[in-house]
Amino acid sequence: MKAQVEEINSVQKRIKIECGKDDVNLVFDNVYENVRKKAKIQGFRPGKAPLGMIRKLYGASVASEVADKLIRQYLFEAMESESIQPISAPVLETSTLPEQDKEYSFSAVIDLMPNVTVEGYKGLELSYTAAKLGEDSVNEELTALRSQQAKTQPTEEGASAKEGMLVTFDQAATIDGKEIKEMQAQEIKAEIGKQQLFPALEEALVGMKVGEEKEAKFTLPDNYNDKDIAGKEASVNLVLKALHTPILPELDDEFAKDLGLESLDELKTKVAERLEQQAEGFKRNQLESQIFTALDKANQFEVPPVIVDQVIDSMIAESAGDKADEKQVAELKSEKATRDRFREDAKARSRNTLMLHEIIKNEKLEVTDEDLEESIKSMFAGSGQEIDSSILQSLKKSMNQQQRENLLFKKAVDFVITNSTITEKPE
Repeated sequence: MKAQVEEINSVQKRIKIECGKDDVNLVFDNVYENVRKKAKIQGFRPGKAPLGMIRKLYGASVASEVADKLIRQYLFEAMESESIQPISAPVLETSTLPEQDKEYSFSAVIDLMPNVTVEGYKGLELSYTAAKLGEDSVNEELTALRSQQAKTQPTEEGASAKEGMLVTFDQAATIDGKEIKEMQAQEIKAEIGKQQLFPALEEALVGMKVGEEKEAKFTLPDNYNDKDIAGKEASVNLVLKALHTPILPELDDEFAKDLGLESLDELKTKVAERLEQQAEGFKRNQLESQIFTALDKANQFEVPPVIVDQVIDSMIAESAGDKADEKQVAELKSEKATRDRFREDAKARSRNTLMLHEIIKNEKLEVTDEDLEESIKSMFAGSGQEIDSSILQSLKKSMNQQQRENLLFKKAVDFVITNSTITEKPE
């Protein structure tokens, strides 16, 4: 057996292996012998049929088994000899089958873990813009809550859509004359003036009457989630199906009680607390984004394709949502265009994960019982549900590896933030 290793890039190698005729014949003989032991041939007891007859009857079917045995034996022997440690099953590139009395060659691509050394994660200079908080913010949230709880009544016949009204419409879109499936929808509901729609669509809906049809044209933003159509002009056909006027409930203690609280004051307190949490989340998102941008700039390394593909699978399943069935998700995962759309983001996620793993290793970070308990308590914060020690212990035991790893990643980011200089930017 001869093995030749070729470096494709820093995270992939190709092994080319040549098996001599003697190696091939030996495996053929072993496979034929095993077949003979089990074969039931008329006129012969099991294991007593002539080997020549076995070769004639089963020659076509044993070649694939011989190939499998040769590949398994010599590929892993070569990897061990060359001290190659794969992070996934090797991808075979050979499609031919071996023949007796002939040499047999095959090759395989092997993904390797990159050599990641993370520098510059201490002493970063980070900044953030604080979210606006105060009485006005609380009042805006209360207005939004009233809108969510509003009852509706149909408008008078012949009324035209205007700001503050609820519209129900169908839309169908084309780009360059081609239908865009993801922009075809029926019974879309929105409130005019709430910036829930593309500005051009909202502008087109204003003034429409029930049953009216209108064409609107607008350019999709450059950051639109489908990169194939981002930045292109869409032509959208709109049909107004229904028009309603919202009737907002009074902002009083009764309104708060309908939401499960005791009073309007308690509702205002809960809203203020939620806004504080959102502000902290907004701040953290800004800091995390800067951290990964800085680390990515300072630490260049390639990511194994197998890891990127695993992340793409995860992102597709995540975007499909819980309601999507397994068949739909599998179809999406098999579509090249869909995979390509997620690829760059998946590479970034993979790089971030590998760098966090290295920081965790460098700083010897670990998830403690206190971390687990704090995480569980935060999940139930604001629910009003009491968590006694027995429930807490049960929930800790039920936390899976992914949840624990996420806590560890959070701890790594916390470490970087703690060791950074952070300033608040003026608005």
